[in-house]
Amino acid sequence: MDPGVIARYQRRMADESPTKRLGPANEVGLLHPAPRRGVVPLKVQEFKDDSGKVARRVVRLSLKEAIMRALANSPEIQVLSFDPAISREEMTSAAAAFDVVVFGEYSHAKSHEATDIFFMANRSDTRSLELGARQLLPTGAQWTVTWDHTRSWDNAGLGIFSTEFEPSVSLEITQPLLRGGWFDFNLGRLRIARLGHKSSLESFRELVEQTVGNTHLAYWRLHQARREVKIQENLLAKTEETFARVLERAKGGLDAHKVHIKQAESAAASRRADLIRAKKRIDDAQDQLGLLLADPQINVLGEYEIVPTTAMSDIRVRVDAADQLAAALRHSPALEQARLAIRMAAIEIKVARSETLPRLDVTASRTSQGLHGLRGQAYRMLRHDRFSSYTLGLEFEYPIGNRGPRAELRRARLVKRQAVARFQDTADQVAVVVRERVRQVAAVWAELQQQRSAVAAGKMELEALEDTEKIRGVLSPEFLQLKLSAQERLAAAERAELQALVDYNSAMVELRQVTGTLLDLPDVKVLLPAAE
Repeated sequence: MDPGVIARYQRRMADESPTKRLGPANEVGLLHPAPRRGVVPLKVQEFKDDSGKVARRVVRLSLKEAIMRALANSPEIQVLSFDPAISREEMTSAAAAFDVVVFGEYSHAKSHEATDIFFMANRSDTRSLELGARQLLPTGAQWTVTWDHTRSWDNAGLGIFSTEFEPSVSLEITQPLLRGGWFDFNLGRLRIARLGHKSSLESFRELVEQTVGNTHLAYWRLHQARREVKIQENLLAKTEETFARVLERAKGGLDAHKVHIKQAESAAASRRADLIRAKKRIDDAQDQLGLLLADPQINVLGEYEIVPTTAMSDIRVRVDAADQLAAALRHSPALEQARLAIRMAAIEIKVARSETLPRLDVTASRTSQGLHGLRGQAYRMLRHDRFSSYTLGLEFEYPIGNRGPRAELRRARLVKRQAVARFQDTADQVAVVVRERVRQVAAVWAELQQQRSAVAAGKMELEALEDTEKIRGVLSPEFLQLKLSAQERLAAAERAELQALVDYNSAMVELRQVTGTLLDLPDVKVLLPAAE
């Protein structure tokens, strides 16, 4: 995946965050997001009761649309989207150390003093203007260019000119040769800031993948909850049908006794209670999905029934553990962040090593000067460089013992060793999780096939018992219990088959998430640029 897609998406989310809410911080409206530009409202089907009032509002939601709305609205993504933006400003701040600085100064000094020597000046007027620029270079050198203009006047009468104009231009360069010199030290902060920005983008990508994965899982759980209600409704219908037959036999004076009636009645009541719990799980699953979507229509305050329209996949996918391990080592956000931490630690070692060196700076300067009673003549002398001076020097410094910088260097080396150890530990953990997910995909697929066989066998068993009941026409307590148990076993097998199908789809999503390839899914690849 093009990393620029993630960066553009992150910037868009940071620019649009936080989203507006329909109420203040102390009211329920805080939980209700306001509609956003560019997000098309969902189509809502309204079902009315006999009185004409709207009884149900149903939203049919595809998995693709759920992912799109989660990527556009997720509060967690909005919160973390600021971290790369903050680190980008830190990177700019580090680069600003090499900006040119312009400075200037103006002064006006006027004096009138008493004196007992007649040829000494007792009045003077001096005006001085200084302008210049300086810059720190990536080598550690700092250059300064200064232009100075001084106009002075006094009443001494001893000089050639009573009014003097003295312009000058000077250039000074200081270059550290050891401590604080060259690129590794002076670009260290900027390089660390750049790596920090990349690390924050990896953290952002990790959360985006987690959000996409959680949306998949929440969508499948809602799918599962709705299917389980259907299974429980079918079970209850069969139980109530059996109960009705028992009552019919009792009214006809056949072999239905009080034991039969209470047996069937108990089973029907228990399964009604199970149906209530199953319907409650639909509401729980809808709230979890609504929390991820944070949509103006589907959110924690939404009053809509969400009906998933995307079917779960039951196509076998063969996964090679070696390929998945290689993909994880290349794309896992956790491993990439660990690599960046090692690189940052290596830069800190170079910076700390420079601090342990003696200070040895070379300084060079050159100054050109003009002096005359007329301003034009003074500047003509400056242009012709009639008066100039040069300076070249070395400055040396070394602290006895040098304990502080040496300790900092040892600390930086330990931090790098720790980062390498953490990277290796993270790689081992990712490898273990990848292998477990690979086994999970294969195991759940095999389980799905067995559960399907169990469902088929349960249907045949129940059909055989119903045929036996029709043929024999006898309904003993033992036979009734056997029939009710067969109905429960079939429903349990159907729920287990559904759970295996959900686990299979979830396992494939979790495998992609741990390998860092979840955003390469076709739907997500389309949606991310759309969100950008």
